[in-house]
Amino acid sequence: MVSDSSSPRRPVLTLDDLAAPLSRRPERLHALTSSELAIAFSQALDIAEGKPMGHAQRVCYIATLLADAIALEQPQRAGVYFGGLLHDIGVTLAASDICRVAGVDEDALFGPSPLRSPEELRSELVFADATAVADAMHQHCSLGASTIDALELPEEAKHAVAGHHERWDGRGFPSGTSGDDIAIEARVVAVADMAEVIIACETNALAARRRFPAQIERHAGASLEPSLVRKLLELARSDEFWLGLYSEDLPEMLQAMRPLVDARKSKKRVLRFAEVFADIADAKGGHTVGHSRRTADGAEKLANAIELDPGHVEMIRIAALLHDVGLLGVPARIMSKPDILSVSEMQLMRQHPSNSEMVLTPLAGFEEIAFWISRHHERPDGRGYPDMLTGDEIPLESRILSVADVHSALVAERPHRGALSAKDAKQILLGAAGTQLDPELVRQFVALI
Repeated sequence: MVSDSSSPRRPVLTLDDLAAPLSRRPERLHALTSSELAIAFSQALDIAEGKPMGHAQRVCYIATLLADAIALEQPQRAGVYFGGLLHDIGVTLAASDICRVAGVDEDALFGPSPLRSPEELRSELVFADATAVADAMHQHCSLGASTIDALELPEEAKHAVAGHHERWDGRGFPSGTSGDDIAIEARVVAVADMAEVIIACETNALAARRRFPAQIERHAGASLEPSLVRKLLELARSDEFWLGLYSEDLPEMLQAMRPLVDARKSKKRVLRFAEVFADIADAKGGHTVGHSRRTADGAEKLANAIELDPGHVEMIRIAALLHDVGLLGVPARIMSKPDILSVSEMQLMRQHPSNSEMVLTPLAGFEEIAFWISRHHERPDGRGYPDMLTGDEIPLESRILSVADVHSALVAERPHRGALSAKDAKQILLGAAGTQLDPELVRQFVALI
């Protein structure tokens, strides 16, 4: 609370004082399983590398069917399942720096065939430091495996992610391992990844089904294990395989296919996924490292200051951690650009709240969190986006996120300026009160800092 000599001391704000009309009281944070979280967040990984939406889910579907067809043991099957969903979780961590320096978009590196050899990749990259780009790309396997550790997923999932770009002929990366020395989880995910890319290139399901056998067989014995290719071709003869692959209910199907070890729902796991994906999103900008965690700390303090109940505060913290997960769909070169963005670049940047909403809405209990995030760039003066809402049309939670988000950005270095002092940040916040930011929340926040 801020005191003012010219006005009486204000009481601490309550939800009734500040909140826009809500259809219902926010629920407490839901506990979720790892599979529920991985299925949803896999879509963030798709947009991070420019793949068609649902790529990772389709890889998981193909890989899990293949694992069942060859009767893998449950631990290995779990590794295949989570490896399929999260096989490219290291892409942003590995590629953002080099994409910023080289001015190339992530989809140029990760969009084409997933099992190009180092020599093939270097020959395709025309700029001067192609070797550095290739090396950075190759790091995404080891960085991804480390991230799987941070998510506390099965060890077998780490094997799948670490080795899914190894090749049967030994010309893959990161280790150049060949044949049966490659972890079985990685071999299965590699076949599924290649299969999905081949299928996704076709204009329709009929063409994909007709051409798929010849196209996947070309890789047998070279990049892919021959026996796994043969087993996949057996699966692909059935209508059921193709109906499932193109089903609009694929996320629900994957939930039914989840590993037996993944029966336990946990709030702690929700927070862990939120923290890890917040860090991945922040890595996209380089200068934004730590931004989402600072925003979460600020939003939590502000929510507590206006005396929201603990369950509500918990949900706001999760929303703050994930408010920029949609930035994974914005090329790193745009995020780090020190100059004024072009119209097309600005349009891409302004899509990120909607991207975040798209990723998070399917999660049970995240509907409100997704909605708050989608409105965190609205402004009281109506000049925000995406809907140019004004005043109390903007949810209270979104207004809290906005204040904490702006403060976190002010006290960090940016491409066009250094980090601001606490005093300067406070003055800018006060100057934005009533136009960019909710004035009463700003007064509450500057008192906290």
